[in-house]
Amino acid sequence: MKNIWLIIKSDIKRNHMAVMLSVFGGLVLCLFMYFIGNFAAGSALSKIKIGLIDYDKSILSENFKFYLTRELNYELIENDNFEHLSKLLIDKDISVIIEIPKSFYEKFVGGEVEKLIITSTDDFENAAFTEAYMNSYLSSVHMLSKSSEGDEEIFVRYLSEYDKLNIPVYKEEILSGDSNKYMEREGFRYSIGFYLMIAFSLAMVVSFIIADDRKKGIYNRIAITPVKAVHYITGNSIFGFFLLLIESFIFCGFLAVLDADIGIPLYQIFLLMTLFSFFVTCFVIDASIMIKSKSGLTMLIMGFNNVGAILGGAYFTLELAPKNLQNIARILPQFWITDAINKLLDNPAADISYNVIILLLFTLLTFLIGAVLFSQNYKRG
Repeated sequence: MKNIWLIIKSDIKRNHMAVMLSVFGGLVLCLFMYFIGNFAAGSALSKIKIGLIDYDKSILSENFKFYLTRELNYELIENDNFEHLSKLLIDKDISVIIEIPKSFYEKFVGGEVEKLIITSTDDFENAAFTEAYMNSYLSSVHMLSKSSEGDEEIFVRYLSEYDKLNIPVYKEEILSGDSNKYMEREGFRYSIGFYLMIAFSLAMVVSFIIADDRKKGIYNRIAITPVKAVHYITGNSIFGFFLLLIESFIFCGFLAVLDADIGIPLYQIFLLMTLFSFFVTCFVIDASIMIKSKSGLTMLIMGFNNVGAILGGAYFTLELAPKNLQNIARILPQFWITDAINKLLDNPAADISYNVIILLLFTLLTFLIGAVLFSQNYKRG
């Protein structure tokens, strides 16, 4: 135990900047959660933007645009260039593109029905609601058209009278509750991927310590000192775990001070982060035993982290992903911690025991792999 403590103290003295980096990482994670939460809340409260091309430029098309802005509170981006609006749609600056055909007014005056052309990408919810509202408006106008029996003057008068009725459209705010609560929950949800990135980055400090010691010959000279190789590996592992624990403690402390209502007890968040920190530490130690160069360690650790975070659903939901991709994600530990947190965010009473067991098994597996690699390395040395 004394030798392990000596290794830990030596790591702290030689890498005091790593401790500061851990504190900084925790603070950056807190700031990221705060700003991304504000951004998510702001996006939810902002008006829905839709692109519109008016080929008709009639009284009816103006009435329809008035309906979109006044009744539905949409923000119209009008432009006669479809390619320009398509670029905005691809960049997600607008939700849909609506085209009003040239015969829009003429067809309705004659008692016929003219359809509007709507173009969308993957913003399915907004597109569906927009189309439903649009069809409701067209049905109402068609009734006026039938009643006017092809008389343009009567149709215009009916349209004007209908507009004066000011029939309200039922709308429900997305943030009908506390906007701060929404901000905190979404900020926490989107900070998961950032937490994974910082955790693996901090753990790389340990891999670099072992790589430097191996290069300087310290790793090979351990056998002739009272400090055995097992003490060396254990001490470095505890130091790496300590760095990750600082980050988790600062982040959970920030949530406590902020009194953030994210729907999950803080102790559950801290325990999940602690468990994942065990896995990350074991994984990094395994990598350090297998690979000697810093460049190789960086590629392996950060590559595993980035691929795991993306496929694990830390940056985007996997519900719309192909089934094969969802199955692949389940072999990654990043998926199970992300899935556990998302389950608790959606339902605080959700059972995450399965996720915890899987994470424990991942940690145990990496520990056993490390033990085998270490014993083989020790026999060779």
